Amino acid sequence: MNFFATTPKGLELLLVDELRALGAMHPAEKLAGVTFSGDLGLAYKACLWSRLANRILLHLTQIPAATPEALYAGVQTIDWSLHIHPERTLAVHCVCSQSNITHSLFAAQKIKDAIVDQLRDKYGVRPNISRAQPDVSVYVYLQRNVAAIYIDLSGESLHKRGYRLASGMAPLKENLAAAILLRAGWPEIAKTGGSLLDPMCGSGTLLIEAAMMAGDIAPGLQRDYFGFLGWNKHDPLLWQALMEEAKQRCTQGMATLPSIVGYDHDSDAIKIAFENIERANMRGKIHVEKRDLSVFIPKQNTKSGLVVVNPPYGERLGEVDALQPLYTLLGERLKQAFVGWQAAVFTGNPDLGKQMGLRAKHYYALYNGPIPCKLLLFDVQETYFVDRSPEAANAKRVRAAQRAVRDHDHQAIQMFVNRLRKNIKHLQRKAQREGLMTYRVYDADLPEYAFAIDLGKESAEVQEYQAPKTVDEQKALHRRQEVLAVLPELLGLPAEHIFFSVVKRKK
Repeated sequence: MNFFATTPKGLELLLVDELRALGAMHPAEKLAGVTFSGDLGLAYKACLWSRLANRILLHLTQIPAATPEALYAGVQTIDWSLHIHPERTLAVHCVCSQSNITHSLFAAQKIKDAIVDQLRDKYGVRPNISRAQPDVSVYVYLQRNVAAIYIDLSGESLHKRGYRLASGMAPLKENLAAAILLRAGWPEIAKTGGSLLDPMCGSGTLLIEAAMMAGDIAPGLQRDYFGFLGWNKHDPLLWQALMEEAKQRCTQGMATLPSIVGYDHDSDAIKIAFENIERANMRGKIHVEKRDLSVFIPKQNTKSGLVVVNPPYGERLGEVDALQPLYTLLGERLKQAFVGWQAAVFTGNPDLGKQMGLRAKHYYALYNGPIPCKLLLFDVQETYFVDRSPEAANAKRVRAAQRAVRDHDHQAIQMFVNRLRKNIKHLQRKAQREGLMTYRVYDADLPEYAFAIDLGKESAEVQEYQAPKTVDEQKALHRRQEVLAVLPELLGLPAEHIFFSVVKRKK
């Protein structure tokens, strides 16, 4: 049998790996899905165990469909009595792309007519149409006047695990949450007994998906509806055997779950999370409580593991500006209380992620519905901390200047070097005699180098007089880089203690 598993954009490669692990033959990445081959047992496993797929579609055939008549005739070439009993219910879904037939609902109507007309002619009765949990669901992709016809074995999207009836303000779909955890390496962390913490857990989706992964729990175990249950080729004994195996694995896995904890400042969100945890049969296995991010720390004796968070990211400028302190606080809590942990931050605004003061070791492009997002992965180690202090900015500025002039001719700057050395030698003795803490050692002595330099015991203030418009910007930049590159050695100061600014010309 040939199948097509649909999935949100960005998850295709993960789904290839997942299906291969389930035993799929020839899994191949396509746009928003994966094609693969296997037997009926594999199809059942994919419906029961896939954490990433939306639907598992059984491919029946492809037919030419340049006109409504051709579409109708092509659908009737399939013996539908092999798939649906005439007294059961049916649903038809169609997607049209780059075809003469452009109206999906019209195409779906023609497909439905072809199926029910064939069955009525053969048996004298026809299936009823049901949009809610039909016995058989037919999916058709009509692209470039060719219709690919499938039976939807999942029935409804597999991201619906059955535990989430209510969600918060910005719900994260279950299969996207699973993808975030897979990319963050949670299964490997869980195997070593590592903990998981979510400081903004909302309705608890990440927590529950993490527990299901760590506990080897099939995501479809609690679903009471699949599209194959009313299909004529359904094998109840095979399905029951797979379900029994999944139940046994669930029992074993639940006994060894690591610590999984979620916090949120919103008491309503915590209430919803608790209800979802109850429906997932995870009561006592996942801990949630109301707690503000400002007091986010790991519990005592908690083994280091993964902090995973889907913070708000705003869609308008004012919202983004208001969220910057939240990301800054998240970064501070990670750096202060979670050194040695891994962290995963899923955001639709990567610029907000820069406010955290941590360098990401990896990032992945994903989609939350239509919104392009980034998953930022961090090693919470001091080597990855971004120092945003003025001293760090000074050192960064000087290092950049030194790199920029490394291969340049230094003959021109030599005049500035000689003048500054002479000034320091003369003025240093004078400052010592007069007890000056700070004194000016250079003030645009050379017109080409229009800087004022005030030297103190442990730091220096360097001001550049803004160049007039008649001076080429690149030339002015080059002179600034030359000066900054030589100052640490000339002044006998570390780069981080050399503060720089530009003095704008007054009108």
